[in-house]
Amino acid sequence: MSLKPKVAGRILEVLYIEDNVGDVVLLKKAVKEAGFPLRLHTAGDWDEGLLFLNRQGRYAQSPRPDVLLLDLNLPKKDGMTILIEIRQNPDWRDLPVVILTSSESDLDRDWADRLKVSHFVTKPMEPDQYGEVLKHLKEFWVKSFRVHRAR
Repeated sequence: MSLKPKVAGRILEVLYIEDNVGDVVLLKKAVKEAGFPLRLHTAGDWDEGLLFLNRQGRYAQSPRPDVLLLDLNLPKKDGMTILIEIRQNPDWRDLPVVILTSSESDLDRDWADRLKVSHFVTKPMEPDQYGEVLKHLKEFWVKSFRVHRAR
């Protein structure tokens, strides 16, 4: 599977809410190496993510993300609580969410399914496996483009 989709020449805008800087660095490296047309925006917690989504403060000129990458184990507020808030907010209800977490809990997967996440991805154990995360994002992007083109 090629990791270089050209979807109408557009770059996929991704907001990644993740407090572990190491995980952010690994994903950025994988994106760069794959040449994936993706712009990765990051927030270290939900407060910062809210500023981005609401285009407030230093994020006033930020694009609306095409997809939210969300860790479940975050400071202040956990990812499932954040996901519930997203699904209850009419402005973000339809925002595609990909859970990217170290959790392998069936309970977490069940909750994520009920809250209609696009994908549930367990973080790779090895740094060189972050390309797998990009494959899930590509699947989302290609599927989204087909739905958009069919309209």
